[in-house]
Amino acid sequence: MAGTLSTVVIFRTSENLASAYGIAVSGTMLITTILLYRVAIARWRWPPVTAVTVITAFATIEMMFLASNAMKFTEGGWFPVVIGGTIAGLMVIWRAGATAVRHRLHEMSMPLKEFLEYADRTVIGRAPGLGVWLTKVEHGASPMLLRHIEHNRVLHETVVLLTFLADRRPRVPFHERFSVQRLGHGFYRIQVKLGFMQTPDIPLSLINCNKLGFEADLDHKNYYLAHETIVRRVQGSSMLPLSFAIFSFLNRVASRAPDFFRIPHDAVIEVGFRVEI
Repeated sequence: MAGTLSTVVIFRTSENLASAYGIAVSGTMLITTILLYRVAIARWRWPPVTAVTVITAFATIEMMFLASNAMKFTEGGWFPVVIGGTIAGLMVIWRAGATAVRHRLHEMSMPLKEFLEYADRTVIGRAPGLGVWLTKVEHGASPMLLRHIEHNRVLHETVVLLTFLADRRPRVPFHERFSVQRLGHGFYRIQVKLGFMQTPDIPLSLINCNKLGFEADLDHKNYYLAHETIVRRVQGSSMLPLSFAIFSFLNRVASRAPDFFRIPHDAVIEVGFRVEI
């Protein structure tokens, strides 16, 4: 709403908005055509010569439209370019920061085989019930779980390392969605694969896993989430200072994990630790 009202105030009349509209439409058409080439090659398996010929035919016409509209860049055409560039920049920075955090978490994690031996040596008590540890680490023990064991030396009788994996499809069929691996000593690795049109729901995922043979007491469970304090390394950081400042701001205003994963707030325990990228 604020963006729409600001646009009206800036341009005042539909005639003034025509230049911005022309560049927005022709630019969108050209970008869509470029993306179509990737789909034709990767998904439809077209021969490169056929894909290039078809895409070039469409792109030539669209580039002519874009070039003619670009002459009115200073008359309002700058507006969609600035808006689109800003949003694209935020997306690139978020992706780079999230990737750097994920890589750092993998470096801080412990292989599962070593972790099971470490837990046997360190844990002095197992409390009744189910502990669900939501982690971004796909093939190891999360740093927050290691931190918890180091300080408390107590775990639940049943421990689930739960990871959500993003799929390129809009929806993942039910029979492909869940992977349950029994690690022994009361530990399980569960991976839930979801498409980009599906909303994560941890309690529902656990119920579905129970139907697939995962046996656990779902009436007495606690959810453990990481509270990551992300800081930039003084030397050797993967992000520039400005990029990190923007990523840090986006991370602070992002939706909270309990809300996003539909976890009951009275069953959430957050474990904090520091992540340097």
